[in-house]
Amino acid sequence: MKDQRWRCVGLAVVLAVCGMLGVALAAEEVQDAPMGQLWTERPVLPWDSQAVGEGDWAGLLDAKLDISRRGKEGETRHYRIRRENVMYDRIGHPASRTLAQATIERRLLRETEPGWWAERVTWTDFKAHSTQAPGEVPAPQEVPGAAGLSYEFLPKAFDYVNIPADFSGIADPMAAYLVKVMAMDLMGFDALTTALRDRSGDAVQVGMTSIDPRWQQGIDITQPTSVDPAGRYLLNELIVSVAGVTRRGGQPCLLVWFAAEGNDVNHDFSAGPVTMKFRGTEHFWGEMAISLRDGHVVGGELRGPLPWKMEMGMGGQPPQEMPVFGVIQQVSVWEVPAPPAQ
Repeated sequence: MKDQRWRCVGLAVVLAVCGMLGVALAAEEVQDAPMGQLWTERPVLPWDSQAVGEGDWAGLLDAKLDISRRGKEGETRHYRIRRENVMYDRIGHPASRTLAQATIERRLLRETEPGWWAERVTWTDFKAHSTQAPGEVPAPQEVPGAAGLSYEFLPKAFDYVNIPADFSGIADPMAAYLVKVMAMDLMGFDALTTALRDRSGDAVQVGMTSIDPRWQQGIDITQPTSVDPAGRYLLNELIVSVAGVTRRGGQPCLLVWFAAEGNDVNHDFSAGPVTMKFRGTEHFWGEMAISLRDGHVVGGELRGPLPWKMEMGMGGQPPQEMPVFGVIQQVSVWEVPAPPAQ
C-alpha cells in the first residue's frame, strides 16, 4: 500500500476514512468514470494550463503558493466542529437526526523539521443528542468523560484513523465511538494538507489536481477502547483539486475541493448490551481552506450519503435488520477566536 501519511477523512456514522493522493494529472483532462462510480463522467474543471499573463491577477493565479506550516512554540488556536447525521428509511423519509459538536484547542509544541510542527490537540468540551423527530434540531448535551481528551499530532507519523487517545473515560460505548469518529473528522482536513505538501513540495498552484485510484486493500478500524478490530474501510477513487483562493476570518486562504464515491464500509461493533453490524457504500464531497499566511487549517466542510444494510441487537437479542436505509452526513470545522482569559 502507498504511503499511509497521505490520508483524507471521509466520514460514516461510526467510521472514518484515510486516503492517499496519487500522481497529479492535468486539470483539463477528462476520463471515463470507473465502474461503480455514482456519476458517469467528471465535470470539466473551470481552469486550464494557460497562464493569465500580465495584469493584477497574474501574480496570484499563476504563482506557486506556499502552504508550509509556520509558527512558534506555544501558539494556540481554537476550533469548533459540528457533525449532523440524518437517518432515512427505505423510501427516503427522514427517520431521526443526531447532532454532535465540540470545541478543540490546538497548541504548537515543537518544529520537528523545517515547516513541520508537532501539536497538542485537546478537546475542551463535547456535546451530542439525537431525536426521533427529524424536523427538530437536537439540543446537544454534555458527554461525560469527553472533555480533556488529548493527544499529540505529528503530521508525517500520525494515524488518522485510530486516534492515539484514551477513550476509556467515556462510560457510554456508543458515545465513545462517536467521539472517536469526530476526532477522525477533525484530523482528516490536516491529512489533506499533508498530502498536498508531500505531493507539491509545499508550493501548490491553482488548478493542480490529483486523482488516486481505488485502494487494493482496506484499512482496519479498531474499537475506541482497545486494539480489537471494529471494521474495515476501502476507499474508491479520490479526487483532490486546488480550486482557487478565498478568505475566512480575515485570512487569505487556499481553497481545496475533494471527493470520493463508492467507498466500501464494513463494520461490526459490540459493547455492553448493543451489537451492531452494517455493510454500506459511502460517497462524500467537500472543501477546505488553508491559510496562505502560515499554512494552518482555517476551516472545512464535508457532506454526502451512506446507504447501508444495518442489523442491530439489544440486550443480548440476536441482531435484526433495521428499517433504516442509510444516513446523510455533514461535518463542519472552523477556527474561532480564543476564549477570554479567566
